[in-house]
Amino acid sequence: MNLLYRPSSILGKVALLSGLLTRGNDRIGTALCTVPAASVRVLARCNWHRTRSSTYPKGATSEHLPISSATASAPEARFATGNTCSLSSVARSISTMVDPAALGLTEEDVELIVKRYLQEKRDRYNAKFRVLSYHVKRLSEEPIGYLGDHYFLNVVLREKMVHYSAEEEEYAEEEYLSFFLKILPEQVPKLADYVREMGCFRKEIQLYTHLIPRLQDVTIGTKPFAPRAYLTKDEKLLVFENLKAEGYRMLENNKSLLDFAHLEVALKTVAKLHAASLVLEERTKQSIMKLYSGHLNENVYIDDDTYVRKTNLDNAIKALCELIKRIDKYRNSDKLDFILAKFPEVIRRIYDFARPSTEYRNVFNHGDLWNNNLMFKYDEPETSAPNSDPGACSGEGGAAGHQQEHQPQGADQSPPSCSIHANVSRRTGQLIPTAGILLDYQLSRYAPPALDVFTVITLGSESEFRAKHQSTLLDAYYEALRAELALNQLDIGQILPRSEFDASCDYYELAGLVESCLFNMTILVPMEIAKPLMDGSAPFDDFIRDERTKVRLIVESFEIDATFRHRFTDILSEIIDKYVLGGAI
Repeated sequence: MNLLYRPSSILGKVALLSGLLTRGNDRIGTALCTVPAASVRVLARCNWHRTRSSTYPKGATSEHLPISSATASAPEARFATGNTCSLSSVARSISTMVDPAALGLTEEDVELIVKRYLQEKRDRYNAKFRVLSYHVKRLSEEPIGYLGDHYFLNVVLREKMVHYSAEEEEYAEEEYLSFFLKILPEQVPKLADYVREMGCFRKEIQLYTHLIPRLQDVTIGTKPFAPRAYLTKDEKLLVFENLKAEGYRMLENNKSLLDFAHLEVALKTVAKLHAASLVLEERTKQSIMKLYSGHLNENVYIDDDTYVRKTNLDNAIKALCELIKRIDKYRNSDKLDFILAKFPEVIRRIYDFARPSTEYRNVFNHGDLWNNNLMFKYDEPETSAPNSDPGACSGEGGAAGHQQEHQPQGADQSPPSCSIHANVSRRTGQLIPTAGILLDYQLSRYAPPALDVFTVITLGSESEFRAKHQSTLLDAYYEALRAELALNQLDIGQILPRSEFDASCDYYELAGLVESCLFNMTILVPMEIAKPLMDGSAPFDDFIRDERTKVRLIVESFEIDATFRHRFTDILSEIIDKYVLGGAI
């Protein structure tokens, strides 16, 4: 058989790397591949890290691919996915490859990850397997966040068959697993120092080692609120299940805005997290802060002049004041001086909002609920194995633009390229998510539910949308929380009465607006400004610590980017009109 068609062959692995392998067990397809045989041999040897226990078919090595130039350049071959493969596309795939050892990932680590995965997902506690090869690939050529670097770990393994001879086992079915890695961004030393000073990785590793697994046990039998972690290491590396392989996708090209259906699912997922923490406290009759001392200590809003985030917040306030001067309705107002004098006081109330409340019931707060920390599931992907093909439904460009009543300007409204069955709105014809999951627990805290609720709503919407839908979304969250508690035989009326929840919403609504301001100062910065800060070609430290640099870059973003200007005009106007001029504090 032509080795182009065999995923068990080296060339088959090259095809897999460029995301062309068909999903599930349908691994026989065709591809447009004009790669010279010599090049294929080089690419195959470079892409995969062969393990010590891995062997090639008898008598063959990576130097001896039994493939001819004619075979490798078959012009009419085409994969069932409809994608095409060329030397340039494979080369681009290689350019995102990273040496696992450079990230601190060893062969023993990979074997442990696979073992834990098989135990947790397959109930195979005594599975005998051999990891044949693995590679680490950068998640995106563009940076996608400030607080970590992100990669995929792709693994090829074969189950050991006791009744097979060693030679027969070489031709047994191979299995492909994919995992998600988050690494301390050490390639940008100043950024890494900033993340270390905040204790982001230390906190998330603590939570995934102790608290989150216990909360996941509390909610066992229901859809998860957080991904499973299979390895944490050295306060700088976490390895998770690849949620894309489980059917979850991240919204893209939506300018960080969510429609009603996505906001509702996001809030229901947040309710699962909050309910789990309430159930744990009710069962143990102790606060999580006592059960897991230090795990949820505040690491973002600390009112201490020596703390890096205090400097960052002070500089952010100065930058926001400069934006206010550029908003048409305020720049020539006779109240401008009053606004600029009072505005910093309003923003600094975030220090109070972030502390555990002495008046309202507190829960495990996620604390970082922006667009990239939410993934949505529309239905199970059409695959016969849940984690057999990491490239089949990657969601790149996936759910982007599937907005209903809340379309961000310029959003891509094309349907997803991945063929799945999904719930579709009869009214709009758009995809409706069936589940959500929350990523990144680096900024988590202990605070009332309303703080997370308003962070989700305010970061994901604009003022006009909130005026129409906010009360309905609050109802949806409270009902979801009630249902989750009821599953555990708990009465929400005894734990968080609706009157207390409504009062907390009145108090924390401003917190959501402030969070939206502060988060969007990084989320919405145009890529031409943000990328140099994240890849180290521009001094990230100056963006955090230097007032002039912070103000200059934020003002430049406001002036050159229409989305940035529109969103900040909207959010600042609401804060000023309601809490500065309106005196609603």
